[in-house]
Amino acid sequence: MPLTRSAAGHRAAAHKGSQNPRRNPSRQSTAVARPNASRAAAKSGRARPVYRDSSDTDDPSEAEPPQSRPSPKKASKPGANGPRAATFSSPSKRRLTAAKSISGNGDELPRDPQDRIPDWTDPRLSFEFWVGVFTFARDAGDAEAPNTRWLLQAATTCRTLCEPALTAVYRCPTFRQASKAKRLASLLQSAPEKTMLDYRCMIQSLHIDIHVVPQSTVCQIIRSSLCLKEVIFYTPKDQPPYRELDSHVRWNYSDDILQALAAPSDRPDAPIKRTGPTMLRSWEWSGRLLGGPVSTFSDIVRVHQMPAFNHLKRLSFTNFQAPSLLEGDDEDDEGHNLGMSLRNYAATTAVADAIAQLKSLKHLVFESSTIMTKQLLSLLPKDLSHLELINCWEIESEDLAQFLLTHGQCLRALTLMHNQSLNLAFLTVLAEACPNLRELRMNLSYFRHHDSVNDSDPMYDFALLPDQVPTWPASLRVIDLEHIRNWSVETAEMFIQSLVDKAKDLPNLRHLVIKTMLDIPWQARATLRSKLRPMVERVFLRESEPPQSYATIVHGGTPHQEPGSRKRKRSSLSDSPLRRSSRIETHANSSPSRSRKGHKLRRRRLGGPVYKEPDTDDDEFDDSYPSDSEASEAQQDSAAGEPAIQGLCDVVSIVFDNQKPRELPFTMSDFVSDDGVSSGEEWNGDDDDHDNTIAF
Repeated sequence: MPLTRSAAGHRAAAHKGSQNPRRNPSRQSTAVARPNASRAAAKSGRARPVYRDSSDTDDPSEAEPPQSRPSPKKASKPGANGPRAATFSSPSKRRLTAAKSISGNGDELPRDPQDRIPDWTDPRLSFEFWVGVFTFARDAGDAEAPNTRWLLQAATTCRTLCEPALTAVYRCPTFRQASKAKRLASLLQSAPEKTMLDYRCMIQSLHIDIHVVPQSTVCQIIRSSLCLKEVIFYTPKDQPPYRELDSHVRWNYSDDILQALAAPSDRPDAPIKRTGPTMLRSWEWSGRLLGGPVSTFSDIVRVHQMPAFNHLKRLSFTNFQAPSLLEGDDEDDEGHNLGMSLRNYAATTAVADAIAQLKSLKHLVFESSTIMTKQLLSLLPKDLSHLELINCWEIESEDLAQFLLTHGQCLRALTLMHNQSLNLAFLTVLAEACPNLRELRMNLSYFRHHDSVNDSDPMYDFALLPDQVPTWPASLRVIDLEHIRNWSVETAEMFIQSLVDKAKDLPNLRHLVIKTMLDIPWQARATLRSKLRPMVERVFLRESEPPQSYATIVHGGTPHQEPGSRKRKRSSLSDSPLRRSSRIETHANSSPSRSRKGHKLRRRRLGGPVYKEPDTDDDEFDDSYPSDSEASEAQQDSAAGEPAIQGLCDVVSIVFDNQKPRELPFTMSDFVSDDGVSSGEEWNGDDDDHDNTIAF
């Protein structure tokens, strides 16, 4: 696969990388179904989520909640922290308003939940709770840049929110300029007695753009961060659209970085003492940055044996290419090709040896790496819980299926993004190979290797064949398959039907998203959509009750049920024979012939066409109607033909369209100005000024 990139690709990648300094959203282990998700990722580059390990509680900043102290601003004015009272022109209006706002028990009910400001200093709201709230608010944009400005404003709201909001900011600081990184390094060098908070214990993740932050500053920040868990050095050239994989940068992993991660005993002159080495949980290697002290796979093995990497749980390899791809093959020289094969095998075994040094590794990522082949798959550890393959075009379904059969017993998450040779054929062995799998995410959209050539089509003929029926593990919680193409209508129906048939065996499924492209006439596609989508939603979608009113939650009592507000529960088709049979049994002693004749006589008097009225007893006493035993048999047959209702999924999205996946899809929002100012009045066809001039 050639790695030549054009100048246009350089400019496009640089422009996308400058919009967002963060990394890869497709690597997230949780995803939210949202519209324009692919668009947001394409516009701003792919952002990496901050590494979190719920089992780690060694962060001193989260050891105990801070003691709330009274703020001097609280005694300024009564009611300053509450809703602003409305002013009225007369006492009668005030009495009338007060009477309307008082409930039966004498409590005042605010009209809008926004009018009720909670007590932020309530001791029941712990420090960990506020940190979780602000961390969620920080990462809510996914691919977008973190909302640091909003967090700083929240930190200045009151003393109670100051430390949690700043903890969310400093947990993974964003460096858009080198000056900010230098100021942070200077702040971390300050004594804790001179600062309001201990910022050294807040930093847990560092995502360093090598084009922005100097190495000397990075070493100072790493050496001063006492609770560091994740370090990632990246360049926008390794990010989508992956058309600059063969370019070089003047940066490599230096000894200063490795020494900054070492124990204090290795650096006795360090200004800040630590009781042990930095215990990393996540690390990423980039093949583009190899050189100097870390230039070969043997050097990577040596680094993995350092104490800082003993507890590593997540490891990523980005842009590691096979030697044969870098040097090329010679079809006429068999000796040269044999030598390249031996070098490829040596590189594969070296990578496997480097991975084997990490005994605590659970999450492994390969991105844009031709070193990831079926030989390397067979050498991976068997106790991995999460495997991610991103833009690895050497992996095929046969290779992945064989790997899952031998290494899939412990897998809990499988993420497959933009792998051009990988189709869905491996799903036939998924239930057998991965009995503990919880998350299956797959994106079948691909990126062009050259700007001037449209070479982003799949490298397989069919995504799935009609006789390749998928099997689904009972432990699945998330199924997210996007941009499926190159399959027939029969295969698509079989694929959806396999999920519906196994609905009763998927009790843990909560997220189901399937987006596929069918190159068929729009009438047939609309018919298929109207047939399959309601069936899947009826089987999997959760029918939740409407929430209680705000007044009921605050003051208790029975919520007022408005007519039509309660969602109608699912009605089964098998209920009809039971209801009809019960009515036959109830009215057995009545006179059926007289009631039927009277009803027909009334319809003759009214005249006009005769329609069967719904829910009437017109034909239930006919001689042709089946007996109770026949009705029960029909009920059993209909129940046997109906699919089992799972009804536990919070997200169900089934999309059938004919839109070919693109790297940069356009939506209606792309054609609307950002300032929201209208470009002018729309033409309504009623112009009074007509130009009668005729031009020849």
